[in-house]
Amino acid sequence: MSITSPIPVLQGDKGTELRSQGEALLLRRPDDELRIPLTAIGWVHTEGRAVVVGLTAPAGVEPTAYRIEDVSRAAATAFADAVNEALPERAPEEEVVDGSTLVTVRSVRPADEKEDEEEEENGGSRRFRWMSLGVGVMLVAFSVVVGIVGEHVGRAVAVLLLGGLGALFLAMVGSALLTAWENWYLPRHGITVDAQQVWLDGRDRHVYTDTSGKTHPFSGSSRDETVRVAYSVRRPSRAVSCEGWGRQVKDLLLVVFLLAFAAPVVYGTVLLALPAFDG
Repeated sequence: MSITSPIPVLQGDKGTELRSQGEALLLRRPDDELRIPLTAIGWVHTEGRAVVVGLTAPAGVEPTAYRIEDVSRAAATAFADAVNEALPERAPEEEVVDGSTLVTVRSVRPADEKEDEEEEENGGSRRFRWMSLGVGVMLVAFSVVVGIVGEHVGRAVAVLLLGGLGALFLAMVGSALLTAWENWYLPRHGITVDAQQVWLDGRDRHVYTDTSGKTHPFSGSSRDETVRVAYSVRRPSRAVSCEGWGRQVKDLLLVVFLLAFAAPVVYGTVLLALPAFDG
């Protein structure tokens, strides 16, 4: 017997979610997903704003129970009533199985992998901050030289402001070029896999598994359940969607657009600074 629609989706605390999915319930938690077949469920109770799903268990065995907190009272009552009504009927002489053996668990992201990705992200942020600091120091030093040599404070301030804007545009151009390169290179020389949509960090996201068995989140705008992605062999956490030539054309147009702003600003900075060194 299947669960009749509509059955509310329960949104709980800490990003948990409980919903019906055909002949099973799907419990999504921050780090894993549990598929609980209806045949494994003994009962569903409500306790205020909480719902408890109890599994079947043989005599003498304590049944496993899953609890989702901080849900709507009305939704909890409707959910429990619908699921209890949909549970399969069991004959009195039928042997009761341990429902926990029928539950399948899918790990979303191992804890050590999450720590590795956070460390890599923090390392990239530190490098970016140090590079930005270095560029800023050089720009200030150059502006000071322009002011001293040219004996014109206003010119030095103008070089600093215009040069800062030029540096910002150049950083955007560099980022766009890197993105364009990865979108071209990885689908041709990386490893192509399917990223599946799962519940992660309190929302639906796509994750993929590399050849070592580790899972990685993929940030993309697609709402499809499955997205074809290609990841780097050396850095499996770097992946792009395989969208074909259309994406690459957009990347190149973005680079050209940013260059159209960056080039005049940089050129203007140079022209503004040159008179300080004449004579």
